Amino acid sequence: MFKRLLLLLAIYGGMNISSSAYAAPNEFQKNNPDIKKYEFARSYITALGYLKAIDDRWNKRVKLIKASINDLAEDNADLRIVKNYLVKYLDSPNALIRKTADMVIVSCEREIAVNDEEKILWEKWYDLKSAGQATPAKQIDFDKAEHTLALRRKDEDKGIVQASVLLTKVLMSDKNTNTRGHRLAITSQQRQKLLDKLDAFGHDTLDWGLKPGQRTLEASIAAIREILEDSIWISIDEK
Repeated sequence: MFKRLLLLLAIYGGMNISSSAYAAPNEFQKNNPDIKKYEFARSYITALGYLKAIDDRWNKRVKLIKASINDLAEDNADLRIVKNYLVKYLDSPNALIRKTADMVIVSCEREIAVNDEEKILWEKWYDLKSAGQATPAKQIDFDKAEHTLALRRKDEDKGIVQASVLLTKVLMSDKNTNTRGHRLAITSQQRQKLLDKLDAFGHDTLDWGLKPGQRTLEASIAAIREILEDSIWISIDEK
């Protein structure tokens, strides 16, 4: 599983994580102690639920000026909620938890900045249309600027997928000497609770693992679902 995820992560721009976190047994255990892993995973999946709200708005989005401006404001409100769920983990004694939380927070902050720029773009376009100055040439300029912002937003989304894959490493127990072990740091009951929480908004994504062409939320759910559902992974209370 780990090698396959690393290979597929090339699709999303690489993990930017020191290989020492996965190298020598002592390093893996040092960087990933079994401290509040269930609580972190629960917060992380809860945060993903707010990304689902953003995803739903994008799927229904109609290019009406006022509606687009309002949607971008709502998106930013949800992104700030995501940040708030994870910011408390930035001082976790677990290095992988800190890294995972930081990756999501940075991605959210950058997407908020992109959304703010797009809001300004729409507001200026509204003013041009209201003034009767929305010429075909200016329409072309507007479309190009909007496309550029969309590409930037897609690029920032990669950090969310990378963090979701890293969460699967967090969930590995430090009872494993390295990432080749198959012991999780959560109980069977906790594992089911996390799946139930994931299914509350991710029931449409039932596949395991990352695949080309997946959207951010789909890829994140698929990566997390794999380690929670695959019977090769043993809960900490199982023998």
